[in-house]
Amino acid sequence: MPRYVDVEALEVPLAGAAALPVQSLDHHLTPWLAKHLRVPESDLEGYQIDRRSLDARHKPRLTYVYRVTATVRDDSPVHEGPGVTVRTAPPAHDDGLGHLPLLADLPMHPLVVGTGPAGIMAAYLLALHGCKPVIIDRGRDADRRTADIDRFHTTRELDPESNYLFGEGGAGTYSDGKLYTRVKDRRMRFLLEAFVAARAPRHILWRHHPHVGSDILPHMCKRLRRFITDRGGEFRWETTAADVLVENGRCAGIVTTTGERLRAPLTLIAPGHSARDLITTLIRRGIDHKAKGFQLGCRIEHDQRLVDLGQYGCLPGRDVPKHLLGAAEYNLVSRPQPRRDGSKPENVTTFCMCPGGEIIAATSDCGQLSTNGMSRFARSSPFANAGLIVNQDVDYAGDGLAGFDLITRLEEACYQAGGSDFSCPAQSAAGFIRGEAGIAPTTSSYRLGIRPGRLDRILPPKTVTALGEALRFFDRVIPGFMAHGTMVGIEARISSPVRFERDPATLMSSLPGLYLAGEGAGYAGGIVSAGLDGLRLAETILTGRPALREKGPAQDYAPSG
Repeated sequence: MPRYVDVEALEVPLAGAAALPVQSLDHHLTPWLAKHLRVPESDLEGYQIDRRSLDARHKPRLTYVYRVTATVRDDSPVHEGPGVTVRTAPPAHDDGLGHLPLLADLPMHPLVVGTGPAGIMAAYLLALHGCKPVIIDRGRDADRRTADIDRFHTTRELDPESNYLFGEGGAGTYSDGKLYTRVKDRRMRFLLEAFVAARAPRHILWRHHPHVGSDILPHMCKRLRRFITDRGGEFRWETTAADVLVENGRCAGIVTTTGERLRAPLTLIAPGHSARDLITTLIRRGIDHKAKGFQLGCRIEHDQRLVDLGQYGCLPGRDVPKHLLGAAEYNLVSRPQPRRDGSKPENVTTFCMCPGGEIIAATSDCGQLSTNGMSRFARSSPFANAGLIVNQDVDYAGDGLAGFDLITRLEEACYQAGGSDFSCPAQSAAGFIRGEAGIAPTTSSYRLGIRPGRLDRILPPKTVTALGEALRFFDRVIPGFMAHGTMVGIEARISSPVRFERDPATLMSSLPGLYLAGEGAGYAGGIVSAGLDGLRLAETILTGRPALREKGPAQDYAPSG
């Protein structure tokens, strides 16, 4: 009988691994593991990585730190020191979602609106348990959507129904595909295993900051769709929900923009926060909701080498082999102290940092422009970019529509400042701080081109002040962050200014039969938190018992405030 050994902190210095002829250090840990446990390598029968993170506190001396479960021979003399535990039972990873206490009478052919992370994961779990969901989306399938985006780059003519935000997979399909979150939830393993089954890289199960890449995500979406259709689910594209269908005080389905009535025993809408028309309709329908905090800001872009040197103290590909160390990330937060007059700028946090990535036109509306970032699996672009976001003043007594109005005005101003052809206004970070045009930026990853612009005159004054304070602080953390940074466009589609209320006993909205999920409903902020929210609602539907949200915030990023 083998024994199992839990190792909390296996340290592997990159300097000692640099000469190894391997493509992935994760699969060649046996020498370090054997030394750590003080056993012969032949006693190790295998291992499973539970976590991997990078310790860069002593840069450029970098070390990977692994949490590992090893399988060893029964008679192996394992050294059970600090952080090493020997046991006989194998590790348990059962999240419970595959073996739920199901209702006797499951709802058949429930309607799911939206194929973003919340909608697709809700449909995935419903299909797994035999409910045969019907899934509709206003956009198109991944292949046609990719062609539409390519056409947009060529013609600058935006298709409002098929773009970087609408279509199969939602806004997350064309992003970095970051899968880390501050949310603590037992459903996380199920979510990641589903992604791996759809051929996401297996290392997303253990790396501290896993990502997939925008070149892999569209193919993952298609495989998730195939899983659902193989179990009786049905997808309908180019089908836009215009309103809910209400009969006898209950949601009986939806009404499409063509007037078609799609009836269902229950309806789950996962609109994404860019589906402002549908969200506005639900608000005006009187479905219980409240205004919530939301964020605004802009993108900042650097030469990736500046970030690498600041974070690692060395350059991947020159000082360390690229297969051991990829493009560096950062996650920065500015919390300025109050001034002498008692005033205090808002906190600023970086959001959706894309190492080796590019800036994209994250808009679904003609005449409006907002930015986001994406990167491919290799993260090989020479640019690094991230959102710098600031909490906004919110009238919590309002209905949230004022937040959407502000976002729309800013996006229209950004579009006009870029020349009204989806070119993006850009400003040097130093010029932004000084309140002047500064040196005109010349290069960017933004494929539709940048033009000199005054972003400090587009964003709200409090946001500009907060960003200025943050840029000075971030420049001390990563030298050159301010001096060599370029502010590109505005970042306005980060989170919804509205949250729809849920019945604590059923997790339904105030309209019986209607569930509202994900970012557009105000319960998520990122791929992972949205997917977990969809799973949570689907679990509740299947069991008839409210599935509790685990500890942590309702978004993947750190809130600025």
